[in-house]
Amino acid sequence: MVFYFMVNSSFSQTVEKQDTLKRVITTSSDNHKSINTDTIVKHEISPLDISKNRGLFIITHDGAMQLRILGSIRLSALYDFTELPIKKTFSTFYIPTGDDNVNEISLHNSVNQSRIGFEITRKTGGHTVFIRLETDFNGPGGSYRIRHAYGQIGNILVGKTWSLFSNVSDLPATVDKDGPTGTISAFAPQMRLSNDMSHEIDWALGLEYTLPDIYTYPTDSIASRITTVQVIPDFTARIAKKGAFGRIQLSAVLNDIYTKDQEHNTTNAIGYGVSFSGKLNTFKKQNFFFQIAYGKSIAHYISTLDGSGQDAVFNPNTKKYENVTSLGGYLAYAYNWNPRISTTVSLGFSNVFNKSYQPNDAYHNSLSTAFDAFWRILPGARLGISYQYGQRWDKGSDTGNANRVWALFYYDF
Repeated sequence: MVFYFMVNSSFSQTVEKQDTLKRVITTSSDNHKSINTDTIVKHEISPLDISKNRGLFIITHDGAMQLRILGSIRLSALYDFTELPIKKTFSTFYIPTGDDNVNEISLHNSVNQSRIGFEITRKTGGHTVFIRLETDFNGPGGSYRIRHAYGQIGNILVGKTWSLFSNVSDLPATVDKDGPTGTISAFAPQMRLSNDMSHEIDWALGLEYTLPDIYTYPTDSIASRITTVQVIPDFTARIAKKGAFGRIQLSAVLNDIYTKDQEHNTTNAIGYGVSFSGKLNTFKKQNFFFQIAYGKSIAHYISTLDGSGQDAVFNPNTKKYENVTSLGGYLAYAYNWNPRISTTVSLGFSNVFNKSYQPNDAYHNSLSTAFDAFWRILPGARLGISYQYGQRWDKGSDTGNANRVWALFYYDF
């Protein structure tokens, strides 16, 4: 259900309308112009994002400005059959290996994925200004965090949103918000320029801020005194083509890792990455999704490796940090049984090309397979059920596996 308010200085009135996917703003009179945000701003919408037709819309009397208030209540409940320290995603990086891999059932519940947000669309002269602020409680330790905070006018965007190295618009629907193992779904503060070459091809360039992710060695007297800083922004780019076949995207990133010791001596190592991804509308009611990414110092972009310190490792011989090469990707098949029920089967992996001086218990690679089913109970309300299986291999060939059963209920209002 969507509520619309027409507002001016002398009156206000409430109009209740049915859900619609075509027009997200309307007025109660033909004398007022309406705004169709689909023609103004190209949202990058992930499968679990709040639908564009949900929310409370407040519109000025002349139709020049609107405020959309949106939110979502989300309850996550999961059973782990092998204890994993991370609950907000099924990260195969944290699967214990060797003798530490012990079957231990645990239940976890959370509402941290609940969201609240605001969007402002305003016509100013020959331009339209769009501002988006969206938050949730899924930060470190369940803390409050900003997901999106940006402004856009024409082809220019400034603020925090999805990185250009991501392609969340073509992700399969999974209970795990980060998608299959190996998925790239990263946020970043940025400045972005985008444009349409044609109806089917568009491109974008960006300067992004991301902190490199390196492993700190608390027991090493040298490595523990080294910190990372960002001196220049990451350079990102993407080009995408869409058509009756679906959509494909090629993305690239160029970054630089600077490390600084206590004597303020700095060293740097250049990283890079490329990613090819997309969604193919191969058959009726069926879709194929894919992504493959490769590069140096791009582990913090890959959801499975984010926060694991895999961008660079400390070389005890040179006393410096060196780039680590990563590879990740997934394949997924989705079937829409009817407008209310859909299922997805996915297979994902991530791999780190280890250095010779890394210990045998260093992460080498992992994979996961998952089955997800979603049921749209009523407009705005969905229930998702997932079974996930993952396996990890260490450099020294120790292995471990984990299983998770996960349920997610959410209502977008």
